[in-house]
Amino acid sequence: MNRAIRAIRAIRVARFQGVEVRLDPSLALLAVVLAWLLFTRFSPTHGTGVAAAMAAVASLLFFASILAHELAHALEALHRDIHVGSITLLLFGGVTEMHRGPEHPRDEFVVAAVGPYASLVCAAVFGLVSAGAAAFLTGPAGAAVLEVSRLLAYLNLLLAVFNLVPGAPLDGGRVLRAAIWYVTGDRHRAVRSAARAGQLFAVVTFGFGILELTRGLAVAAIGGIWWVVIGVFLFGAARAELRRADLLALYAGRTVADMLGPGPLVVDPDRPLDTLEFGPGSDDHLLVAGGTDGDDPITGWLDAATVRDLHPTDRTLRTAGDLAEDVGALPIVTADTPLEQLVQRFLGSEEDHLRIVDEGRTIAVLSERRTARALRELGAGDAGPRRVPATSDAVGRGS
Repeated sequence: MNRAIRAIRAIRVARFQGVEVRLDPSLALLAVVLAWLLFTRFSPTHGTGVAAAMAAVASLLFFASILAHELAHALEALHRDIHVGSITLLLFGGVTEMHRGPEHPRDEFVVAAVGPYASLVCAAVFGLVSAGAAAFLTGPAGAAVLEVSRLLAYLNLLLAVFNLVPGAPLDGGRVLRAAIWYVTGDRHRAVRSAARAGQLFAVVTFGFGILELTRGLAVAAIGGIWWVVIGVFLFGAARAELRRADLLALYAGRTVADMLGPGPLVVDPDRPLDTLEFGPGSDDHLLVAGGTDGDDPITGWLDAATVRDLHPTDRTLRTAGDLAEDVGALPIVTADTPLEQLVQRFLGSEEDHLRIVDEGRTIAVLSERRTARALRELGAGDAGPRRVPATSDAVGRGS
């Protein structure tokens, strides 16, 4: 639940079909390294100026290819009624953030596989361009187009093959996850298995990078450092997938009512603020009653921070009704809503408070912070993973 942090880091550059496209600052490092490597590749045969232009064009087209890969994930997910929050391009490629995962292994498979398929299509397009350049273009311009298009075809082919490695968080890991889910009917087991496979691949990638570093060559050293960094990144991402599996087990069979705990304090609107008592947490709330008979008696709500920030004199002079916020303005979640959907509501919107209703009456107001705290408490007291129904999924991301 760190939307604010992500928003600060990533820069929004476009919006497509309701999906934000963002650039992470780390992408600048990849752009510099890629442009320099391409320039050193092109300059011996094309000269400084032409090589610089070729490197810039090739870099931009490669990033466009990565964006096409992620857009394929996002558009397919939207087609299958899966909410997509954003696409972020970063140092290690791209991430498509989905706030509600697939509800069937078939959807999981298609959404995962369409990304590498898009990369293969890009590879084919650049291959056709290179064939056309070889057949119809001559001179330095033809040679430049031929070399750039061939290189981009190769890079997109490599991107597709790399992403099909069967280990999370790569697309191949999600394909593996879909297959295990389909065969066993156990989503939790599928997520854990794909994450373990991803960790194994990360270790292999890290080891390959170390071997490259021991060769003692400058080019090999650069490649070795890159593979080491990728290995570390993949291992961390796979570990995050394991935590996601634990969330799946935590969500299974639980509803909003399971995390509410004791009911909040309900007070009259004319009660002085200095007589109010909150729990130990700064994210606790109380409800203010004032409705007529036959209606929901709760009309407002207060949080502890608002009251505690007041000067003691103000708390003495003012009442709960003076500071109460309209409870009717909050989005509604019922007490029997699956816990997973509650989390998705927070992740999928800018709201940081939700109203919990049971049989038409308001029984609580939940903040994002309190929900996170309750999840930690549930996780600490959980007896262990349980079988997850095939209709559930965790809040997840596509790669």
